[in-house]
Amino acid sequence: MSDLTEQPTRPADSRVRLAFITEPAQANFHGTLHGGVLLKLADECGAIAALRHAGEGRITTAAIDSFTFLGPVHVGELVDVAAEVTHVGRTSLEARIEIHAESLPHAKRRKVAVGYGLYVALDAEGKPRAVPPLRLETEADFRRDAAARSRQAVRLARRAEAKEESFTAEIAERKTATEED
Repeated sequence: MSDLTEQPTRPADSRVRLAFITEPAQANFHGTLHGGVLLKLADECGAIAALRHAGEGRITTAAIDSFTFLGPVHVGELVDVAAEVTHVGRTSLEARIEIHAESLPHAKRRKVAVGYGLYVALDAEGKPRAVPPLRLETEADFRRDAAARSRQAVRLARRAEAKEESFTAEIAERKTATEED
């Protein structure tokens, strides 16, 4: 493994953009893009930003978090997906992902979705590996990092709850309780 963990990287160094023009096969019968299409592209863009920061190896998605759709995307529009690393833990990286759409005949760009992706860097054996720290320089960098720490605390609590909870066990309990009544 290289000496990556000692080389802090600026958030801007991870910035990446993907653009595409929407097609009918990506849309529902109303002519608007399926949310899953946008989520897939958001995940890919966020993973590339995380990989740029990590510098080598593999990245896996741990969570797509707080994704909010702000408006529809129509067939034939240009979609621009942008991501940048906002927080780095020991092995995990959070990326903010924004999606804009533009009607080509009108050349009017609008934000249509925003959210966060959480990624984990993996070594050759598929185990989590350390990543370089994030070099925070601006006041905005520090604000984004503080907000990311709060989101990470919520994610960890949700993850612990998800591990404890069993939806299928709850359904079986309800069925048994109903049959006993």
